[in-house]
Amino acid sequence: MPKRTKGMRPGGKEAPAGRPRSGRRDRATTNRVTAMSHPLRARILRLLSDRDVMSPAQLSRELQAELSDVSYHVRALEKLECAEEVFTRPSRGAMEHFYRATERSLIDADEFEELDPVVAEDLVCQAIQRILDDFVDSRKAEMVGYDKHFHISRTPLILDPEGYEEGMQAVERCRLEMSKIESRSVERRAESGAPGISTAADFLFFKVPGASFDN
Repeated sequence: MPKRTKGMRPGGKEAPAGRPRSGRRDRATTNRVTAMSHPLRARILRLLSDRDVMSPAQLSRELQAELSDVSYHVRALEKLECAEEVFTRPSRGAMEHFYRATERSLIDADEFEELDPVVAEDLVCQAIQRILDDFVDSRKAEMVGYDKHFHISRTPLILDPEGYEEGMQAVERCRLEMSKIESRSVERRAESGAPGISTAADFLFFKVPGASFDN
């Protein structure tokens, strides 16, 4: 059965103390925080990360936002090097431009603290909602729980501050390993032409009131 642990980290791993970030990392960090500092732009980036390639028109329909606003923020993401144009195609007498995210929209602990509180709250709620949506969609498709190929478990823990930090690091190691597995899968699929298996890898690790253990 799958594992539901406690703890959501806003994103990636903090840089080790005393180790300066590279100029490229500093620029990427600044750009990512800027990209995620506007609610609509943050939603666009997350959708591009999830769906791979989309046009502003498709994003506009999905997000139920004005096309002019979406186009503006997509161009802003491109300037911030968080998105890139991959191809165009004719559509209704004009050219439709398609974009993809250049990196996953991960926010580490330091970056999270720099975000506007409203945007930060939206990011957390959106992340949890997507996890719930993944589960509902999988159940409707008769996937999760219909065979043995899934893992869900709930592991109540009582940790001291050091143990809690160790848990955060363990979750981050697992996330990074899953990213490596995905990269290797992409390479193998490119050679074999094998179909991809849509998979949700959700890692939950957060503090809860003691009474929650009774639920």
